[in-house]
Amino acid sequence: MNTSELVEYQQKVEAYIKEHKMTDLFENLTRLLVLSKPQDPLTFLIDVLENRRVQRLILVAGVVATTRQEIVVSLANLFNYKVITVEDHFKSHWVNDDKVNEFIHAELKKIEKHFRGVIISGYPNNIKQAYYLQSLGIIQERFFYLESDLDFCRQYYEQISSSQEEVNKALTRDRLNKKDLEYIYGSYMDIFNTSKRTKEDIIENIKQIIRLRDRKFPPLRFPRVAIVRPPGLKERANQLAQIFSKRYGLVQLITFDIIQQQIQNKGALGPLIYNTLQKEEEIPNDIMNSIVYTEVLSTEARTKGWVLEGFPKNEAQLKFLEAQHVNLFVILNEDEDVLINKSKQLKIDPVTKIKYEKVPLNNKPLLDRLQNYQIHNEQLLKSRITKYQAFVKSIEQKFGERVQVFKLEKDSTENIIRVTDVFLNNPKIYN
Repeated sequence: MNTSELVEYQQKVEAYIKEHKMTDLFENLTRLLVLSKPQDPLTFLIDVLENRRVQRLILVAGVVATTRQEIVVSLANLFNYKVITVEDHFKSHWVNDDKVNEFIHAELKKIEKHFRGVIISGYPNNIKQAYYLQSLGIIQERFFYLESDLDFCRQYYEQISSSQEEVNKALTRDRLNKKDLEYIYGSYMDIFNTSKRTKEDIIENIKQIIRLRDRKFPPLRFPRVAIVRPPGLKERANQLAQIFSKRYGLVQLITFDIIQQQIQNKGALGPLIYNTLQKEEEIPNDIMNSIVYTEVLSTEARTKGWVLEGFPKNEAQLKFLEAQHVNLFVILNEDEDVLINKSKQLKIDPVTKIKYEKVPLNNKPLLDRLQNYQIHNEQLLKSRITKYQAFVKSIEQKFGERVQVFKLEKDSTENIIRVTDVFLNNPKIYN
């Protein structure tokens, strides 16, 4: 099959899947395979399809049960969802994970078909519960985590605990559990602070998210999207690239992954790139432009469109990318003090010199090697951030309406998606 035949074949397959509204099914089946890793994938998929529920699954965990339950009940009444509440069955705050898992499994089996979806309140609370749910082949559509300020949580635990030691253990456990859940669920987890936002505001926001997931926004054409981010802070940009790729059918191009692939291929550029990164220096622009050019010119990228994360980083790269006719720049920015604080929290692998925002819990050798990233020259860090923010303004001035700037910390994923949906359906950006 030659290139043109392959492109035509891919287009026919995609058209058929869209016509019969099977896109979500294929995405969910693929996700189930990746998460479950069954030894017999074919039998696993047959079992899933034979027992497949059409009901949506929403998870809500965190904060005091009464506050969470008020939010959950309001959502369930609005959308006709069945509610499963862990606290209704287990009166004790300290309960065995295995018993909770067994209860959830049994309750899910009893859900009546007339409900459009299911909301589980108070679950999962830790990594063991999360993995158990995935082992059943049950994948949530969304996970809403409700947190509160430290003082509120401390007062709550002081009321139900017998000693200050128990209180401190509970607070530490909650902090570590939240970090684990963020790692597992990634972009499928939304966090709301009940101490800083009203209950009504949170309910309204979650309603919008659930309704947004009901709708698909295929772009008018095959767009080219660039996600620009602050130096060293790639986690949120990676999540957005994954979401855009799935939502709009775009080829996902992560510059970090592309660079690592060049190193692993052991070609002519590999040693040069590796040595440059070891010195914590920037890869030369001509090399980066060449690597990106190869990716965006691939048959799949040209026929589907692409989302490019972590590029451009400077004016020379921007000038190169301008010739690739980018339709939309999604830029992540923040106040200087926020970016400095986030940079100080980075971890670094002393062997590869790769920096991490989130600790990779599933890689113990790497986990043992990671160290706090030492910033020896804070003035240099401030200079880099100032330079980045000036670069953002340069992009805004040059590309005008094709640019959308979002706050790295404050803008929700759903808000970014809503704005992106509108822009990708605006004919002007394709001119």
